[in-house]
Order: sequence, then structure tokens, then C-alpha cells
Amino acid sequence: MAAVAASKNILIEKLEARIETTIDESQPRWQSRFEVQVDLGSGLSKRERIILFNSARHCEVHKLLSGEIGLNYDLGGA
Repeated sequence: MAAVAASKNILIEKLEARIETTIDESQPRWQSRFEVQVDLGSGLSKRERIILFNSARHCEVHKLLSGEIGLNYDLGGA
């Protein structure tokens, strides 16, 4: 969000994100859930707030966490 704010000349007084995670083990496959709360403080227009919020929802970390994740393990060296 900070990079988008800088590129669009949006001055941010506050940029804070809180993330709460839960794991639902009752499903056949465990399900992880992330609840994200973004605090941009005051002083921004509605348009600026939407631009920054959307940048968070479309960032690389969001793409990584919202897609299907596969893990490959290799002990190596043995």
C-alpha cells in the first residue's frame, strides 16, 4: 500500500494492518482463515481509501494466501 500511496501522491498518516488467523480442523482438509483489518487513520478521501484498500486486496501476498497452496518437501543430502 505504501508504494501505491507514494506513486499516487497520497499522504498517509497511519497504515496499520491486524491479522487474525484461525484453523478449522473439523473439515476433511484443514482450512486456514485470515481476518484482516486495515486502519488507514483519518484525513484521506473516500477515493484514496478505496485505492489503498484495493491495492492491499490485489497485492502479491494476497494472491499467495488466497490461492491453492502446495508444499514439496525434500530432505536432501541423504
